[in-house]
Amino acid sequence: MSIRIEFELQDSDLDYFRTRLKEAKEKYGAAGEDVIIGGAEGLASSIESGTMPSFLAPRVSVLRKMIAMLRDADWKLEGADRQHVLNALIYFAEENDIIPDNIPGIGLIDDAIMIDLAADELEAEIQAYDEFCLNREELQAGDTDAEPLDVSRNILQNRMRRQRRRSVRRGSSGRTNYSLFGSI
Repeated sequence: MSIRIEFELQDSDLDYFRTRLKEAKEKYGAAGEDVIIGGAEGLASSIESGTMPSFLAPRVSVLRKMIAMLRDADWKLEGADRQHVLNALIYFAEENDIIPDNIPGIGLIDDAIMIDLAADELEAEIQAYDEFCLNREELQAGDTDAEPLDVSRNILQNRMRRQRRRSVRRGSSGRTNYSLFGSI
């Protein structure tokens, strides 16, 4: 048996998450990348080491991909692009998040919501990184049609920036859009 639960977050609901993100930035912003990335890795590892609810599996995979974007030496995400991904992950550095993770059944719902919000915010980055990884795999397999890594990276990161700028201007719902995770 399974039960489907859906809900819609309104702008006022998102304001609550923005406030929590702002608090996490104030608390952990100066702590550095290792603390932020470590918090996200810690959450992913703790979810994976327990009995993971099925609704979390695809979200943990996305969280791992966001971490990989920052750790991947070939991807070389730098400057504002790197900070944008770090801003999306900073919530996970906070051990005392909205709903304590140790509450059975519901403790990870806020984390799932934040992962979904981060994935939506980082759609252009995730898509570009996926394509980069695919190109790298093709190169490693000896595909002579694959782009060299530096060429692939430059093309994909430039496209990623253009898509992000268009998305922020236009907004996915037609309304004035904003970045949930800060300036980009």
